[in-house]
Amino acid sequence: MTIQHANINDLDEILTLQKLAYQENAARYDDNNIPPLAETLDNIIEQAKSHIILKAVDGGIIIGSVRGREEDGCAVIERLFVHPDYQNLGIGRKLMTAIEQEFNTTVFRLFTGHLDDKNIALYSKLGYSVYGEEEKISPNLSFIHMEKKKEGA
Repeated sequence: MTIQHANINDLDEILTLQKLAYQENAARYDDNNIPPLAETLDNIIEQAKSHIILKAVDGGIIIGSVRGREEDGCAVIERLFVHPDYQNLGIGRKLMTAIEQEFNTTVFRLFTGHLDDKNIALYSKLGYSVYGEEEKISPNLSFIHMEKKKEGA
């Protein structure tokens, strides 16, 4: 398994995998319109202009992805996901480590759903902690914002 920069030709496959990987979240929140499922190929193509998009590849197949961008001196990490058949193998951790290394910032921020216990546990193990208030997105979904500061920051 390798982690590489995604290119424009990967975006359709990444979107297909994203929609598969986020089905569990949709069921958890009883909402098939959560943002990762509502995203379109045009959305991701537009994001690719301002985001770094990484992919995890195994045997020539994309099995995970993460994206990030810089905003106000912080790295904002978004859309970490791994194919359901490859979860709990450390791929999410490797993607997070790789995307963090792409930015020369001292603060990293992300958000996740309030019921996404596995994600919250992973981010906590990686040094992230909750900050700010929960953000209500829909009747069943709130986002928890998390932040990590590099040592010495």
